[in-house]
Amino acid sequence: MQPSAPRIPLSVGYRSSRTGRVVSLLVLGVILTVGCGCVGAFIGTGINAAGGNDTSGSAAVPAIAALVSAGLVLLLVGLLVTSIVRSGAWLEGSRLTVVGLTTKSVDLRAARSVSLHAAAVAQTGVSSDGSLVATGAVTRTPVLTVTADSGTVKLGLRSRESLLIPPPEMYALAAALDTARCPGAAEAAAWLRAMAADPRTMLL
Repeated sequence: MQPSAPRIPLSVGYRSSRTGRVVSLLVLGVILTVGCGCVGAFIGTGINAAGGNDTSGSAAVPAIAALVSAGLVLLLVGLLVTSIVRSGAWLEGSRLTVVGLTTKSVDLRAARSVSLHAAAVAQTGVSSDGSLVATGAVTRTPVLTVTADSGTVKLGLRSRESLLIPPPEMYALAAALDTARCPGAAEAAAWLRAMAADPRTMLL
């Protein structure tokens, strides 16, 4: 029985800021849940007043509206927290797994096509009045796209904190892509090795 390939984590999720982001979201979630619950109850009361309901069942309308409003906020916050906590990716031999709200996995040996391109993302900042404004800076993020019969997997080669994955991880990805025999695999592996040697290659 052959030993399984070691798992190589890829630095694409949140690292230093994960705990702070989760705590901030939870605090904001509590505030929004209470606020939206109150708004829902107020709307429910308004619906009762507008309808002129006098039945005993009408008393439940504000409570139901409050629960629905608070539940939607809890669902949204839960999804955001789950995305932050689960976000990541790893290699196991030739198998690439990317995790967010869902988990997608692909065997690079069975890939039908591979591409690697740099996506430009405009950076924003906060002005003195609190609104978001463009800073003029642009971050280029290499995105690896692998298509196989099981589906398509996309992997951004930056962490959620905008840091490029380190050279050893790029070399590991390139070595895994060497097992693929499909259009674009050799080119993507060569570009990964070039970026690992000199990140400025991404800007070419």
